[in-house]
Amino acid sequence: MIRVASFFAGIGGFDLGFEQAGMQVVFQCEIDEFCQKILKRHWPLVPIHADIRTLSSSTIPATDLWCAGWPCQDLSHANTNRQGLAGERSSLFYRFMELVAEVQPTWLVLENVPGLLSAEQGAALEAVTDTLEENGYLGGWLSCNALHTGIPHNRDRIFFIASFRSECAYRIFTDSSELSGDSAAGKSSRTQTGSSICQSALRDTPLVVQRRGGFGYTLAKSICPTLRAQTGGHQGGHSDRPILCGEKLDVDRVGKTNGISPRMDGRRGRLLGNAVVPAIAKWIGTKIIEVESNLNNAPT
Repeated sequence: MIRVASFFAGIGGFDLGFEQAGMQVVFQCEIDEFCQKILKRHWPLVPIHADIRTLSSSTIPATDLWCAGWPCQDLSHANTNRQGLAGERSSLFYRFMELVAEVQPTWLVLENVPGLLSAEQGAALEAVTDTLEENGYLGGWLSCNALHTGIPHNRDRIFFIASFRSECAYRIFTDSSELSGDSAAGKSSRTQTGSSICQSALRDTPLVVQRRGGFGYTLAKSICPTLRAQTGGHQGGHSDRPILCGEKLDVDRVGKTNGISPRMDGRRGRLLGNAVVPAIAKWIGTKIIEVESNLNNAPT
């Protein structure tokens, strides 16, 4: 079984998806105390280290795969003063790679926002790929949207998949069309999702939306947009203030349609917005397991 170490774990989107694929999470690193409580609830036996800046590679258990959705604040388009990989938070990518260089796990799976592609006029993306290659990792990146998994939620993210001193990761990208909706299964899922949402709107049931200022519901959109944390001069995090047509936010009503917990508030909204979609992680994990299985079963 492939053993996973999860960095910048958040509420465990990577962790849950990889476990659903058949992997085992054996280590987590997460600084947010509320996130730690969630991780401890679902992975009570997995050790958690709080701050990657104080983490020693010698304390990380033997693992095959490291995943990391490193901080995006300095890369995101939502930040008008983004500093790219030189920023205080997004520069933690380099601290992560220092640990990678010491341990050299077989697989790396990284995640960040699409803003990485344009940050520093493209130099940030080049720096990430250069750093991976300099440390012996070969692979590539792809763009995945939560919509591709059949979820009515528009959240585009960039994923890097790389293998250490091996071309194994390249095999995954030859089949990446499955997640982008080009396969028959993907097209079927996408069609069914769209049809379901249209029918939902006709029945006058609401869809979750989130804008600057809070959550609300509307019939004007067929999908809900990315959950965002507010930046700049706005109040940090999310808010549950009503935002549409002066209506009171009816979380219970929204939840019945969209699966949103009736306990949704600004803090939970921020964590959900930052989380990796488990279905995408499951797809990546399944592909990695398939590659490993084919290698182990290959004739000698």
